[in-house]
Amino acid sequence: MSDRGAGQSGGLSGTRAATVSDIQVLMRRKEEIEAQIKANHEVLEGQKGVGMNEPLVDFEGYPRADVDVYQVRTARHNIICLQNDHKAVMKQVEEALHQLHAHDKEKQARDLAEAHEEAMSHRMSHNEGHSLSQAFAKVNSISPGSPASIAKPLNVTVIRRGERHQLRLVPTRWAGKGLLGCNIIPLQR
Repeated sequence: MSDRGAGQSGGLSGTRAATVSDIQVLMRRKEEIEAQIKANHEVLEGQKGVGMNEPLVDFEGYPRADVDVYQVRTARHNIICLQNDHKAVMKQVEEALHQLHAHDKEKQARDLAEAHEEAMSHRMSHNEGHSLSQAFAKVNSISPGSPASIAKPLNVTVIRRGERHQLRLVPTRWAGKGLLGCNIIPLQR
């Protein structure tokens, strides 16, 4: 059982970060193992309720005649092997989740650094006397509580009700969709 379980789940390669689909595969494997454990426990229940620890010999030391000793021993063995497989898969799930979250954290830090770098380069070009570029997009909605609703350090010039306003935005992760919390659409020229 253990060799088959390890071959099917395949483990995660140390050379790449775990993906959501990797975790989903591991979770399906976990569910399969749990179903097999349940089926083997049902075999034990079908044998006069013999569990994992009840003796399979009578008081004189002979095999019990009221149960199928071979079937009980096989079911017990399968359960033990499957429990080991389950423990291994759960460890893989834990490691994959840690990898996924670490990768997301790194990506968020890179995105923030890129946004900061872009803001700094825009600020430098703006300070050097370059004229503002022509508008290319329109914000048609802003989500409450989003980074876009509370202006943060990314210099943006917006026109609201015909007046120009300077805003500073920082793309960040928040509870809603995207990194800004606003919907930007291209302007029709």
